[in-house]
Amino acid sequence: MSSFSTGKYALAISDRSGMAFPYKEMVKEWNGALVHISEFEAKHPQLQPRSHRGDAQSLRNSRPDRVEPPISQILTDNALQAGPTDSEIITVNLPGHGFKVGDVIRIDGCESFFPEYPEVSHIEDDDINIATGHTITAVTSNSFDFNPNDQITAFLTANCIPGTTTVYIDMDGVLTEYYQAVVDYAGPAGYLPLAPDWYYLTAAIEIEAVTAGGSSFFSNLGKRAEADALVDLVIAKNGSWDVLSTGPTYNNEKTAWINARYTGARAPNSLNFATNFNKGPFGGANKLLIDDRLVYVDQFEAAGGKGFKYWESGGITNFGGRNMSITKIST
Repeated sequence: MSSFSTGKYALAISDRSGMAFPYKEMVKEWNGALVHISEFEAKHPQLQPRSHRGDAQSLRNSRPDRVEPPISQILTDNALQAGPTDSEIITVNLPGHGFKVGDVIRIDGCESFFPEYPEVSHIEDDDINIATGHTITAVTSNSFDFNPNDQITAFLTANCIPGTTTVYIDMDGVLTEYYQAVVDYAGPAGYLPLAPDWYYLTAAIEIEAVTAGGSSFFSNLGKRAEADALVDLVIAKNGSWDVLSTGPTYNNEKTAWINARYTGARAPNSLNFATNFNKGPFGGANKLLIDDRLVYVDQFEAAGGKGFKYWESGGITNFGGRNMSITKIST
């Protein structure tokens, strides 16, 4: 049987160009065409693509994401600080707390030592540890602020029946700048070593300041910056409000003060003055009192009413917080 010639002297015609080339320089393409090596074109890769599996997406043992449960943070024994004088701010010192404005935090186990006097600057631990928590109003990297009076809204919402409930608001220290006026007298007189802070204020100093001011003392009192907002809140929740202050010595001056500052839609339903420094007779069913003095709140509640202890800072000072922990409960 014969074999093929090597073709070393032969020529071949290219299937692509039709030109003659040395036979030995010819190659065959994937489609069977015989072409010169200079004309060779490899098969395009997309004419025969490789199979491709999709990228892996899921995990074999995957589980759904979860919301991390709140973690309590333990504070130092002196973490609570009252804010500037006459403010409604309590600052909590907690470096790296991670909270933001608007977060609601619950405080547990607080043991503080806010001063017993002036009563406006005293706050009970139960009001700090309240289960519904407090809303953060300001933050720094090492601390955050809250207003302990932020529970007034919940207090009114839970207890107001418009047309049935009577909501009394105290004047001195709640609507008026009573304490600041007392300190303005007592500080220069040398009675208060920490003036203009309110600490070391006593009942005797209050009486002396009021007596020295005479009939114009109450007439000249300034209105607290938060007073109108408080009145508006009570009207929004209850439809009306009433004044309950102590008397009778300065009833006329206090009446004139109210009538000059609260008119029209903000005018109170009535002006009432407790005698013998006892607000108990005004308590009873469907009666609420917002007052800065715990003694009056206790009298009112003993008579069947419900009271809210209003708080104002007497000056920037630390007041404990031993055994306190803080947990964020909502955003």
